[in-house]
Amino acid sequence: MAVSIGACTTTPPESREPPCTRAGYFKSTDRVGGFYRCVFNSATQRWIQYPYTCPTGLEFDEKLVACVRP
Repeated sequence: MAVSIGACTTTPPESREPPCTRAGYFKSTDRVGGFYRCVFNSATQRWIQYPYTCPTGLEFDEKLVACVRP
């Protein structure tokens, strides 16, 4: 039996963050220590949001694009 996983797709979980309008990394508006990445998918012509979380005790700094001590 041949199975093709090339057709499989995953979508990021639904987010309560503001919709993406440009590419980049942005501080979360609803999760402490959280941030997300916006990527435009040219195949679907849609923005995709990928959520991330900084290690405990750190917060995301948009200017440095890094997790830092608050």
